[in-house]
Amino acid sequence: MMRLVVLMVEVEQPEGISSRKLVLETARHNVISAYSREGAIDLLRRFPNVDVAVVHTQLEDSQFIDLVHEIKKIRSDLPIVGLSPIPDRSVEGVDYTLSSHDPRSLLHLLAERYEAATSDEASG
Repeated sequence: MMRLVVLMVEVEQPEGISSRKLVLETARHNVISAYSREGAIDLLRRFPNVDVAVVHTQLEDSQFIDLVHEIKKIRSDLPIVGLSPIPDRSVEGVDYTLSSHDPRSLLHLLAERYEAATSDEASG
């Protein structure tokens, strides 16, 4: 699998390393973290080669929806994964919704999505 650049918008404090970030970095992905909507937009503008945005839906709902819309304005092609404590909940504007309590599900999604994309590109 290719190495991805992941923009992770976390609700945890910057002093702590989330298990999601740790799992992705252990799998050799590059993770840049933001702890606010403004920080996420700033990082996306400074690092335009981000492959996927991972946003925790525990941000206040209006902040989360605003962030998703702003990300899509900047990069309409950027896949957004919404992490939710209630994974079956429909989340407006995201491409995938996963449980925020299962960091490995994020790793599996990225492996499936980007391995398939890499295979399609190689055969096309």
